[in-house]
Amino acid sequence: MLLVIDIGNTRTKWALAGDDGRLSEFEVCMNANIAASNLSAASQKADRALIANVAGEALAQQIAQLLMPLEVSFVSASAQAGGVTNGYAKPEKLGADRWAALVAAWHINKHPSLVVNAGTAVTIDALDSKGAFLGGCIMPGLRVMHESLSNNAAQLKMGEGISQNFPINTQDAIATGSLNAVAGAIGIMLKRLEKQCGWLPKLILSGGDANKIADALKLNLKQVIITENIVLQGLVLLAKD
Repeated sequence: MLLVIDIGNTRTKWALAGDDGRLSEFEVCMNANIAASNLSAASQKADRALIANVAGEALAQQIAQLLMPLEVSFVSASAQAGGVTNGYAKPEKLGADRWAALVAAWHINKHPSLVVNAGTAVTIDALDSKGAFLGGCIMPGLRVMHESLSNNAAQLKMGEGISQNFPINTQDAIATGSLNAVAGAIGIMLKRLEKQCGWLPKLILSGGDANKIADALKLNLKQVIITENIVLQGLVLLAKD
């Protein structure tokens, strides 16, 4: 049994994967609460663990200690894996979470795709028709945008709002602006990828805000694929590569 772990900026997710690659016993917790989580118990059901970490060395070492004596490996991006060619200027500098997500996306849809993982940060990455990672961008997630305004603008310390076509209060104006920013960035990248590849790419969305972003984009449903835990899916595939 393989234990796959996605250590994100704010939360850590994990699941067990059998020989068939299917994920089970999925769990998630805030990074600050990892010591009190069920991660150690999950490790007792596994033969080894594969981890994607973007939260820094201190948390990585804390989790490695929780998993002892399990065999633990940390993923780093390579020039090629799982059918994907890494076009980053320095392939090893690509975030492990983005790399795993790209490998999973290519497994899901072996055609041009824009791969979006929407959490604390939003990553927007492009795959062409041959599985080549062309590049991508990173922007603050919806919650981070809201917190940035709350923390840096004295008159904007507001509660959560909802997206509206024409907001008439400040809370909704912030929520709408944040969502429009993410949707606009994705729309720009979709157009660039379509021009690059010559046909309409798929949009593969994952992360906590995936459904909210999909609704805002108002694309044809046939163009959009929403999938949960894309980084964990990619880790399973990388373990087999």
